[in-house]
Amino acid sequence: MTIKTTKSIVNLPFSALVALVVTILIFIAIPLLTKISTMRKTTVRTHNVLIAQRKPAPPPEPEKEKKLEEQKRKAEPQKAQKRERMPQPKLNIPTSGLSAGMGGTIAISGLLNSDFKVSDSLFVSAFNRDEVDQAPSLLRAVQPRYPFEAAQKGIEGRVTLRFVVDSTGQAQEPEVVKSEPEGVFDEAALAVVKKYKFRPAMKGGKPVDCIVQAPIKFSLNE
Repeated sequence: MTIKTTKSIVNLPFSALVALVVTILIFIAIPLLTKISTMRKTTVRTHNVLIAQRKPAPPPEPEKEKKLEEQKRKAEPQKAQKRERMPQPKLNIPTSGLSAGMGGTIAISGLLNSDFKVSDSLFVSAFNRDEVDQAPSLLRAVQPRYPFEAAQKGIEGRVTLRFVVDSTGQAQEPEVVKSEPEGVFDEAALAVVKKYKFRPAMKGGKPVDCIVQAPIKFSLNE
């Protein structure tokens, strides 16, 4: 019994030493293992990425900008004109059947121009002599200017005029209907009739425009 107890006592320090060494190794190995495992987990594979940057287009030169603006300004009115242009009617209506005194009648002769316009002639709206209650009458006549060449040659003549006596008694829009001799006294007759003073025509108690046809004589004795 004494021999076994002495052997166990002798072996006790060695086993304790071994246990101590093993314990130390365990405490050292555990942190190392955890660090190695974490390093493996956190390892991230990276790839190189190439980013291509586009250079912005250079700003246009000031002269080019001005040219572009001018082209735009020119193009806008042309577009507006194309929109505004519309095909105009072309009519050829004879006026022989139209008579003065028909209110609202439009005078049309020949082909219409590109711009359709209503005639503003007094002949369109004026009444004829047989359409008024009282025809116009002459209040004051003026002596016409005798053409110099006709006077030298002793030529006499007569010019028949057609005109409108308006509601104020003035002769408007005179035109030559017939002249004898032709073309000699036309200008003098057209000029003098505008100086005449008339009593206007009456219709319904009111002065109105009326178409008149009257002769003007050119005589050397008067």
